[in-house]
Amino acid sequence: MKKIFKSVAMLVMAVFLVSSFSVSSAFAASDSAKNCVPKKVMWGKTELKSGQLGKVTILKETKLFSLKDNKLVAAKSLPAKGEFRVYSFKKVDNSDIYGVGGGQYIKKDSSIKYETPSKRKLAELKAAACAENEGGFFWKAEKNGNTVYMLGSIHLGIDEFYPLNSKIMKAFNESQYLSVEADILNLNPLEFQQTVLEKAVYDDGSTIEDHISKELYKKLTDTFVSYGGDMNEIKYLKPWYLSMSLDSLKSTDPKYKAELGIDHYFLSNAGNKKVIELEGAEFQINMLSGFPEDVQIKLLEDSLKTGNANDGLAPLIKAWQTSDDAAIEKLLFSVPDNSPEYKVYMTEMFDNRNVGMANKIEKYLTGTTKGTYFVVVGAGHYFGDMSIIKLLEKKGLKIEKLQ
Repeated sequence: MKKIFKSVAMLVMAVFLVSSFSVSSAFAASDSAKNCVPKKVMWGKTELKSGQLGKVTILKETKLFSLKDNKLVAAKSLPAKGEFRVYSFKKVDNSDIYGVGGGQYIKKDSSIKYETPSKRKLAELKAAACAENEGGFFWKAEKNGNTVYMLGSIHLGIDEFYPLNSKIMKAFNESQYLSVEADILNLNPLEFQQTVLEKAVYDDGSTIEDHISKELYKKLTDTFVSYGGDMNEIKYLKPWYLSMSLDSLKSTDPKYKAELGIDHYFLSNAGNKKVIELEGAEFQINMLSGFPEDVQIKLLEDSLKTGNANDGLAPLIKAWQTSDDAAIEKLLFSVPDNSPEYKVYMTEMFDNRNVGMANKIEKYLTGTTKGTYFVVVGAGHYFGDMSIIKLLEKKGLKIEKLQ
């Protein structure tokens, strides 16, 4: 069972844009997405990336840190001669630290050397870059001297998403606050794993075999064995978690990466912006584990039916690249399933969550402390009859579609 839990943090975060019910018959978005692939520009041992501030070279063994409650926590030791891209710079615990991506930091001291790219290197990078991307779903609202930008995220991304549109980046750079569903880069993996474990395992001594039909149990067994698994490792897991585990085992094109997801990108580049959680990881786990058992079993049945994960991801990626509102709405809300379990799932996954997020976004706009907020949530939350946009408009707020 330990193997199943290793990748749980990113798995949970990735599940919220794509319905766990089948999207095999989903509408394919336009083929007009750009196919440009930027050329690599090497700077020493590492590739120079757009948005990179500089790089750190390790002169002698030093520590890599993460942040927990705005405190530095040592993660591991880095050997000499390694190079790391730097994406942010901040001061914590009276120490200057360099953000090297993935929510990790290196202290500024004599054990490292920091450099910024030369004008020649920057010009080389610009020349090698693709034309600015036009993709994304982007809105703006203003009230009481406050501004809220709202961007729809795809939680798994591709290289071709970047560089993002300058309109989006300008708004992000102007913002003092970054608001996301959950701050996935500042999770404590061990604590989060324990939280999931408490919700995912039967605590009454029963097993999954006691809760599902013989036919479904046989299909579940055959599928896990086909992936090289052992039913003894998973027999105490509940249907909601087994469904997610199955989805994670399915073949996904390696070009789809969590670290290239839109929310991950902005969290990695938050710098001194205050990061605000609209929900938090624990809230999302409680929601998933709190579905009635018949809904959980329906999710498991659907996961056992669907094939390659790329079938659902590819059209979503293209819809984002081409800013295709109609495609994203059809992909997420025209799934051919009229079961009562599906309705319960969609109401909880989208409608109820949208109400909670819209209420918090409204407070950003009506608050007395003037500020600019950059909100990044799954693109699906901005579409449908109970979307964040429609809920805010019902509150009398004027929403401008920027992209």
